[in-house]
Amino acid sequence: MLVQSFQALKLDATYRPVGVVPSIEALVYSLMGKATILESHKRKINSAHCTFHLPSVVVLNRVAKRAGQLSCDRKNVYIRDGGCCQYCGKKVSKKESTLDHVLPKSRGGVIRWNNVVLSCFSCNQKKGNRTPEEASMKLRREPKPLTYHQYLASISLDTDVWKDYI
Repeated sequence: MLVQSFQALKLDATYRPVGVVPSIEALVYSLMGKATILESHKRKINSAHCTFHLPSVVVLNRVAKRAGQLSCDRKNVYIRDGGCCQYCGKKVSKKESTLDHVLPKSRGGVIRWNNVVLSCFSCNQKKGNRTPEEASMKLRREPKPLTYHQYLASISLDTDVWKDYI
């Protein structure tokens, strides 16, 4: 497995998850004295004079502020909606999925968490330039921002180790 594919859960000084970073970045935090490694992957990397285990969980030496809300993009909407069309409930792959504006863009709708849902192609075409009510289509659930917990759970490649911290 490539070194670039390893990730580390980043905790602030209160042990609250604040992000997921590449393991190399987490190792650099540690080497600079900005973080302490709590858990490591079995994978090692070598420098000219040292061998290091790639971190899987690090704790920062300070309390970090979260960057705020996660961005409302295709990847995050897919995570929030569980890969299911919010009109018919069909499971769709990332490649097959489309983003639908509840209030269409042509009518002033913008890309915001409360206005964008995951949709299969056929439902998006059926709804077209109308609101769900006008198209006689019902949303399965009200669109809300993706929670940080949902985000972390979706990208957990090392859930056995991370579950104690999330």
